Amino acid sequence: MALTNTTTAAGGLGRTIGDAVIAFNHVNVMYPLVTVKQAVKGSNHVQFSDWTKLTSANVSAATQATATTAIAITSAARTATVSEHVIESQVSDLVLMGSGDDVEGQAGPALGNAVAAKLDADLTALGVAFSQTECGAGTSLALSHVFGAMRQLRAAGAPMPYSLVLSPAQVWGSKGIISLLHNTAIDTAGSSTTDPQPHVL
Repeated sequence: MALTNTTTAAGGLGRTIGDAVIAFNHVNVMYPLVTVKQAVKGSNHVQFSDWTKLTSANVSAATQATATTAIAITSAARTATVSEHVIESQVSDLVLMGSGDDVEGQAGPALGNAVAAKLDADLTALGVAFSQTECGAGTSLALSHVFGAMRQLRAAGAPMPYSLVLSPAQVWGSKGIISLLHNTAIDTAGSSTTDPQPHVL
C-alpha cells in the first residue's frame, strides 16, 4: 500500500492506519469476547488447548481419611490457521486537492469500521453451527429466551462468564427485545397502556 507524494497526503499512511486501528478497537463487539492468541513471527497458525470439561457431577462429598475418585484432566491441541482479510482504498489527487476535510482522519475510521464489522460478522456466523436453539426465526424475543440460552450453555458445560450479543434486528422492531420496555410489558408496575410518554429504564 502506498500514497502518492503530495503535500496533502505525504506521511499520511501511518496516520490513516493508526486511525483505522483506533476505530476498530472502539467499535468492534466480538473481539474482547473470544480467546485471542498472537501467531509467532513467520508462522501461519496458532494452537489452543482444549481442556476436559468438568461439571458439578465431578464434585463429590469427602469422608475423613477416605480417598475420593480422581478425575482426569487432559488437554488436546487445536490448531487454527491464520487467514488474511484485507480492504483496499485508493484516494485520488483530485480528492486530496478538492477536499478541505482531513482526508487521512476520515479514511482511517471508515476503514477501521469496515474491518470491525467484518470480524463481528465472521465470529457471530460461527453460532449458526450450534446444535441447540432457544427459539425459531421470526419469533418475538423474550427474556425467557435469554435465560433459556444460558441454561443450555450451562448444561453443555460451556465455560463462564457468558456474554449476550444481539444484532440491531434482535433489539429493535416489532419482534425485538425492545418490546419488553413498552408499556404493555411493564403494566404491572402501574403504567398505563395509553401513556404516550417514553419510559427510560
